[in-house]
Amino acid sequence: MLGRSKGYVQYALGAAAGVLMLGACDDPTQNTGLRPEGPPDVLAVLVLTDAAAQLYETATYCRPGDEKRPTQVGLPDFTLSQICDADPSVPAPMVTGAYPDGWYVRIMFDELLDPEIEELVEILDPDTGEGTDTFSGTIANTQPVILECESVAGGFVEVPYDGYYSPAGNAVTWPLGPALVIKPDEPRAIATNKTCRIRLRDNITDKSGNQVPEDQRGPYEFKIAPITPIDMTPADGDEIDAFVLSPNGDNVYVHFNTSIDPTSWCDDGVGMDECEFTFTPVDTGVCDNAAGTGSGTYCVIGTACSTAGETCMPAGAEAFTSTALGLTDSEYLFYPLAPVQTEKEYTFAFKQGGKIKDRCGVETTFGAPSVDDLTQATYTTLPFDLNTILPGNGDTVSALRKPELAFNNVIDVSSLIPGEYTITPAPSTASVASPSENNALFAGHYAPGTMYTFNLIANATVEDAFGKVWTNPAAESITWTTSALAITSISPANNGTSTKATPASSTRISISFNQSMLPGSLDPATEMVLTSTTNTTPIPLGAVTISGCAVTSTTCSLRADTVSPLSPGTYKFTLKAGATVSDVLTPANVYTQAADRSVTFKVVEAAAPVVCL
Repeated sequence: MLGRSKGYVQYALGAAAGVLMLGACDDPTQNTGLRPEGPPDVLAVLVLTDAAAQLYETATYCRPGDEKRPTQVGLPDFTLSQICDADPSVPAPMVTGAYPDGWYVRIMFDELLDPEIEELVEILDPDTGEGTDTFSGTIANTQPVILECESVAGGFVEVPYDGYYSPAGNAVTWPLGPALVIKPDEPRAIATNKTCRIRLRDNITDKSGNQVPEDQRGPYEFKIAPITPIDMTPADGDEIDAFVLSPNGDNVYVHFNTSIDPTSWCDDGVGMDECEFTFTPVDTGVCDNAAGTGSGTYCVIGTACSTAGETCMPAGAEAFTSTALGLTDSEYLFYPLAPVQTEKEYTFAFKQGGKIKDRCGVETTFGAPSVDDLTQATYTTLPFDLNTILPGNGDTVSALRKPELAFNNVIDVSSLIPGEYTITPAPSTASVASPSENNALFAGHYAPGTMYTFNLIANATVEDAFGKVWTNPAAESITWTTSALAITSISPANNGTSTKATPASSTRISISFNQSMLPGSLDPATEMVLTSTTNTTPIPLGAVTISGCAVTSTTCSLRADTVSPLSPGTYKFTLKAGATVSDVLTPANVYTQAADRSVTFKVVEAAAPVVCL
């Protein structure tokens, strides 16, 4: 337990008044409702089951016939949680839904324990190494319980743990107490659907030296939850843009209670290629031929393709996760590989009987799809329409913020013809593209520090991928100004952290601009320098490469990788004063670094992978 001072701080939630109270309690024996006479009784054993908020604990044991056991408990979010049945004779059912990635066990007693069960270790200031008069509780050395869980190989194995003793608390407010809190060193090392048990050792005593009675030492059992969705967006019943259900759209987002082996998606069926989820109806697809070398044009199932020998065929679906998008390995995006139609109803569901695996290779089988269980949702797509025109009229934006018409479904960009729009002055290398498939992007290289005007005539038309037509009701005109040439960011950021994918990985320095730049115009040997904060010898950087910077790009970064892997530590990167970088225009605009621009960052190794027990 972190952040506890020598005079214990007691938190109490006034359940009846609905008020959160904070008070210092120098002598925990002043707690009301305790029963100091006799040996310490175990009133309840609770397990964290709340994967979403990581707040709710559920009782896997309630002491029968004991009026001191907790019933309704007030929580910090001002809600009430039923811990034990109001009828003292009713036992608690075994918990079967412990949060796989963060479970712990709370053992609640009816009186204060001998505090020697816990050691208090002073927390040191990380910069000075001096004490902070703040202490962390640990039971790593006293080991008051035996914690065991089923192994992936079969049988029970001991689970390493730490934890703390919480002398504060009572039976009506969260957190319950007095209690021992048992926290496995790595909860994710235990697979889903596995049973765990906890037994109390005889070194747990009250202040008078009385041991916990033999018949109250367990084992107390509980089970780790199966893989379970805890959040889904869009929600059932939502009206959505059809583009949401397209490969480049926002997709159906599902957050699960634990990580999922990405290879366990779409590996069902005889051919090991059937997905464990569906989008219905399957009414769109792609035009293809028998050899699988067709045009790939989007189409409506049952309609003819424009190319001879091609048939409109279902395109399938996909599940996707990526840390580059800010997703964890427990968050997935689901989408059909062909866009859907506007003004239609579609249902996303996990298939009954579909099997997916956790990080330990243990399977969870989906039951019948259910809206309540977040395993099914039905959406209605909106009529085909223009969502926005960018930039906004009067905006000052990056030269990479190219004008675009963004629609709510995939479009046929060729349906917008040149006579229906104008851009003044015309950008270099102008064209119209649709990189995200729902937009008409007026591509090209725009000059920095320039005013532009975009006009779209009345009655201009754009078709979606299935022939729905949007007609511009009135002429539109926007004027915007591009910013002066500038660096927008350097990565890693100042005081940031760069995590190496592997020990042999190089570290990348990335300089982002608000204009498309030429990589060859920046010399890593003379215009930038990377050093360790403990050694000023320059660290070699490789040749400068680019990311983005094309006529259709809305970002541009110049990148240089270290020639050799960096050891963990703190580093300083400097773009030197006088460094120059040219953009892609003719004649070129030149960015000149006015003064040294430096960032200091840490390099760390990737966390060790979880080893399943």
